[in-house]
Amino acid sequence: MVEGGVGTLTAESELPGRIRIAVTRLNRRLRQEALAGISPPQESALSAIKRLGEPTLGELAQAEQVQPPTMTRVVASMEAAGLVVRHTDECDRRVSRVALTPRGRATLERIKSRKNAYLARRVATLSPSELARAMDLVALLEQLVSEE
Repeated sequence: MVEGGVGTLTAESELPGRIRIAVTRLNRRLRQEALAGISPPQESALSAIKRLGEPTLGELAQAEQVQPPTMTRVVASMEAAGLVVRHTDECDRRVSRVALTPRGRATLERIKSRKNAYLARRVATLSPSELARAMDLVALLEQLVSEE
């Protein structure tokens, strides 16, 4: 790469795009590896339900940054698959809450295990110096995505 010329890109200016592409490709590969019989939106919603406890459909839609009708469809498909159950909120009978079923929890665990196993196989191929660099990179990525 030529430096100093007008309009040339430096390693620093290319870095954001390279990070985005690498993370996107890794995420795609992990989704392919998981193949648990559910869609990516369902996987994401299951994870959010686990994280939030027993959210309302509105809370879940907000957490997943989708419109409520979209989340209603996702939850209905997960409910039909036996991954979640809906129940009426004890304090406000007009509100439905969503909870994981044992099958939903097992599905999430299977997805996590498959993704971790894939990454463990890849990490096992690294040399000691590459492993040290990878550990530093993870710390930097965690720093980049941490709340400010």
